[in-house]
Amino acid sequence: MPWRKQVEALEHMCFMKMARIIHDIATQVEEQPECCEISAEELSNMVSSLPAVINENMIVKVIETIHKTFSRTRRTVGMKTCLEVLLQPHVQRLNLNGLFFKMRLQGTINTTIRSVVCSRVASMKNLMTLNMVSKCSDEILCVLSEKCPEISEVNISISDLVTDKGLKALAKGCPKLENLCIYKCWIITAEGIAYVLRCSKNLKKLKCDQLGAVLISEFSDAKNTFKLTHFEHTHMLFEPKSEDVRWVGDACPKLESVSLYVDDKNLALVPLLGRIRVLEIEIRAGLGDGFIEAIKYLGSSLQTLQLNCNQVQQQMIVALGECCPHLTTLHLSTTAIEGDEPLINTGQLFSDLAVLHLQVWEESVLSNTFVDFFLMWCHKLESVLLKAEVGFLTDKYLGSLLAANPLKEAKYIVIASDEFVPLTLKSVYMLMASCPALENLGISSWDIDEDQFFTLREMFKTNNYNVTIS
Repeated sequence: MPWRKQVEALEHMCFMKMARIIHDIATQVEEQPECCEISAEELSNMVSSLPAVINENMIVKVIETIHKTFSRTRRTVGMKTCLEVLLQPHVQRLNLNGLFFKMRLQGTINTTIRSVVCSRVASMKNLMTLNMVSKCSDEILCVLSEKCPEISEVNISISDLVTDKGLKALAKGCPKLENLCIYKCWIITAEGIAYVLRCSKNLKKLKCDQLGAVLISEFSDAKNTFKLTHFEHTHMLFEPKSEDVRWVGDACPKLESVSLYVDDKNLALVPLLGRIRVLEIEIRAGLGDGFIEAIKYLGSSLQTLQLNCNQVQQQMIVALGECCPHLTTLHLSTTAIEGDEPLINTGQLFSDLAVLHLQVWEESVLSNTFVDFFLMWCHKLESVLLKAEVGFLTDKYLGSLLAANPLKEAKYIVIASDEFVPLTLKSVYMLMASCPALENLGISSWDIDEDQFFTLREMFKTNNYNVTIS
């Protein structure tokens, strides 16, 4: 049976209690200051006496509290005061990520957030990391450049107020910058990206979909070397010359991960980048000889493969298992898996696989032999996602799979379809009995009605099982 939920840690309870108190006081300060027993300044002084690590954690917890209130009332009262109180000078790790991913805020409060952050960051001389997805601006980056020389990690993706000006300021004033994420910052140009590559001598990760084009066009004629561990070219089809790819491999000898939008022919050039451990690729058409050549040379170094393509031949999957024996993570998204030949796994293929996420688009049917190929033999699986047409996957069939491979390490299991998955309540109980580590179970497409779903959820709660169903 699944493990029981552990008693909620006193530390977490204290954090959430403090977060609610701070949010309540901040709300009262903004709504009814004359009735508030404590001022914002006094609250700020109290927070300033906390150790930095507690202050940093409190920022995240208060944002969670604000999110819960916002989801219920759509009001942002108290947010400004919370930020003014919590953004203290001793903060070293500022994570405002939840302000975007958890809440869609109006323009006026976004302007207020940026204004508060800009003024508070100016006093954070020891700040090392900033996560401000979607809310950042050139003004904030200029302040970082002038006041925060210790900054080493910045995530400002999806920030449409960040331009080359702010990016250049950051690179110039923050010599310790190692990790920079600028996905979907649409106004940033190749000029700004090249400036970062020139100035940030300690840069290890630049997550940017134009990186490959800028690196090759701006630096291939020079003798630059880089500390980059990640290479990416996903904003358009990657169609390089072999000498350009070889130059990238030589200029970036520490590369560990690669993300590409590429065709099969140019996929064969990937090994020139080095012994890559993580490969994320979107193929314009199907897989062919280029894919075989790539996995053959990457071999035992490849640990993670994320593959998005139109169709996959079964023999390509077999070849992947044979060539890459230490693969631990496989994400495969495709329109169809084709091939009539029998799929056979004697237990030697994908024996180290811990994560299997398989999505077959549209109405293509996933064969039972393909499911057997993995689920019968991959005994280390911790995360399983199957999203496809799986009409054969009945309670009896799942029982036979679990008899062969009980999935004792599995924490996350989702089996879904756009149509229907013929699994019933019986399969839920089989998985509970077989998978003691189970924490998340996705049953939204199963033959389970609403009453049964709520009965299950109540049963998990009553027995204190550490399982979330969806």
